[in-house]
Amino acid sequence: MKVCLYIRLSSADKDLRFKTESESIANQRALLRRYLREHKEFSACEVIEFVDDGFSGTNGNRPGFERMIEFLKNGGAKLVVCKDLSRFFRDYMEIGDYLERIFPFLGVRLIAVNDGYDSDDYKGTTAGMDIVMKCIVYGFYSKDLSTKVKTVLTSKAKKGQFIGGFAPYGYLKDPANKNHLIPDPAASVVVKKIFVMALTGMTTGEIARALNDGHYETPSQHFHRLYPDSKKFSATSKANSWTCDNVYKVIRRREYTGAVVSSRCKWKGIDNPHTTLQDESEWIIVPDCHEAIISLEDFERAQSAILGEKKGYKRMKKDYLLRSLVRCGICGRVMQRCPFYKCDKNRFVENSPCPLGERFYEDDLERIVIASLSQLLQTVVDEDKRILDAAAKSHGSAEQLRRSILRIEQSIKQCQTRKMEAYEKYSDGKITRDEFIRFRDQLVSETETMTAEKNSLEERLALLEQSQSTELHDLAESALQFLKATDVTNEMLRGFIDRVLVFTGGRVEIVYQFNNPFEDTAQDTK
Repeated sequence: MKVCLYIRLSSADKDLRFKTESESIANQRALLRRYLREHKEFSACEVIEFVDDGFSGTNGNRPGFERMIEFLKNGGAKLVVCKDLSRFFRDYMEIGDYLERIFPFLGVRLIAVNDGYDSDDYKGTTAGMDIVMKCIVYGFYSKDLSTKVKTVLTSKAKKGQFIGGFAPYGYLKDPANKNHLIPDPAASVVVKKIFVMALTGMTTGEIARALNDGHYETPSQHFHRLYPDSKKFSATSKANSWTCDNVYKVIRRREYTGAVVSSRCKWKGIDNPHTTLQDESEWIIVPDCHEAIISLEDFERAQSAILGEKKGYKRMKKDYLLRSLVRCGICGRVMQRCPFYKCDKNRFVENSPCPLGERFYEDDLERIVIASLSQLLQTVVDEDKRILDAAAKSHGSAEQLRRSILRIEQSIKQCQTRKMEAYEKYSDGKITRDEFIRFRDQLVSETETMTAEKNSLEERLALLEQSQSTELHDLAESALQFLKATDVTNEMLRGFIDRVLVFTGGRVEIVYQFNNPFEDTAQDTK
């Protein structure tokens, strides 16, 4: 017997920002496994975990949750254990749908440990009023908590308290007060140097080259040295260097004047982890909150110098197909698009081994990536179909077997009902004892025959399910949606591709989000 453990932690948990797996996840896992150990009926169960670390319970679009539901639909398990119902869903209408309709239909038992809920206690009835009220409270609690947290953070921001998770480059959080900033002895020196060079008339490119020549740490390198376990900047190449972009970001930060700047971005909602940049007029800016690294006068002069450099420049809308995917195969940096791709590390770092002066045209790269991905996904779909066809020919389809098992179970119940009816007739004197015994023995024989057939079908179903690769089947379903799509988007590519590495001479290597056992992904743009 298999049992699914569902574990979820909201993105609001602060511990999530510092560790690859939150402590609360580990605590939930320990609680659920202890519960299984303490109940003998689960001691021999095979445990399968589904984890969503950093996802709201009001949103059903959670990867771990969706994998678990698909696993249950395929008959992978008949028992789900979670900490409480709020881990499963905070929306009382959604959780009610699962408790009253979906799980009973699938024959799945749900246990919420801390709520003392076991769906087996409510067979044939609806859950008690206490469970209904808990689900309603969980839904309102999530929305109410979001509003209260936002109100508290806004209040702190207006008082000039720093509310960010990490201090901006050049500062550290005060150990005595996490809402107060103090200058970082190492990084603040680099910040001052950048502003001095900007005030002398140097461009952002010239400043970047000077910092690379001086071997100064970039903001991401400095951050990882301070917080090696953090996931922030995890996508940044270890060989990254100073560029026009990160120099410009330093010069634009008003915090260096002693001000606290908040509300730059706005959450799209508790169901959506993404943020949108707000207009500067909606930012909360409180001056003179901590020690300044740069005077306000020098900051304004630097803005004039840098913005003058960028006069007439208009940022391109970032909606192109290979956005954030194309990287230099040597240094790992995201390549610059203009509209061909190139590695600009040579502009800032002398004697770099990266492709110098080579242009990788967008049309060529898009053609290679789409063709290679389509070919691989078609192979995945064909392989999945081959496995399913072979299993179906050997044992019948899984759906056919489930329907046959269900029919037999219904017939067994009918036999039990007929046996009770016969006994009642015997008790009422409507039939003799010999007639009752003869009829009972006939029903017992039929039940034994049907039970044996049911056991045989269940064994065949188990063999069929074992012959199927759940991971491959899930990938094949996603692949089929991609192959049927009329237009390919960046979001669709990022669902399958981790990065596209481009090397000298036009060689392209595609790194997928999944294991590719079928073919070599190296291609050539020539």
